[in-house]
Amino acid sequence: MGKRADDKAETRERIISEASRIIRRDGLSGLKVADVMAAAGLTHGAFYAHFSNKNELIEAAFHQALDHRESWMKSAGKHPQDERLDHLLKTYLTPKHRDLPEKGCAFAALAREFSQEGGDFPRIFETEFNLSVERLSQLLKDDETPDARQTALGLLSLCVGGMVLARAVDDQKLSNDVLRAATNFRTRQPSQTPPTIDGTTR
Repeated sequence: MGKRADDKAETRERIISEASRIIRRDGLSGLKVADVMAAAGLTHGAFYAHFSNKNELIEAAFHQALDHRESWMKSAGKHPQDERLDHLLKTYLTPKHRDLPEKGCAFAALAREFSQEGGDFPRIFETEFNLSVERLSQLLKDDETPDARQTALGLLSLCVGGMVLARAVDDQKLSNDVLRAATNFRTRQPSQTPPTIDGTTR
């Protein structure tokens, strides 16, 4: 029974892994259960031995797709505090990440679709997003960054937004320029007066 349970768990993880790759590459609309099962080397009929429905698979695949977050933050954590922000930007906003969405960030790949899908999906997305903000805040917090949460929110916005734009344009040079500009972007200096929503200064 122990081996059978282990085999079933391993098979389930294989299915989730394939689904995670497919939803990041093709989106939710591109996820077909038959294709996932075939990629996992299984028959379509075996699906219901592991999942009650497609939405359950999508949720599990989304959580696994956050493997990119784990490696991204772990890598940054090996650097001195004052180098982490630059490292996070430089390792996220890369041509390789742009060209291999199936191995990349679930937020950049799925934010729009999760919001449009409705049901539990926006909540699921928001929970993981808040977790990322919290963990980045801890990673970036120091005496010179008292409001690390705002820094974390800005970093995620810059990374995810930059990646979405870089993937959206056809012109390769423009796409590379977007990645480069986002990587090199720095927040305003503390002495600068922040603009209002209409672009004027306060």
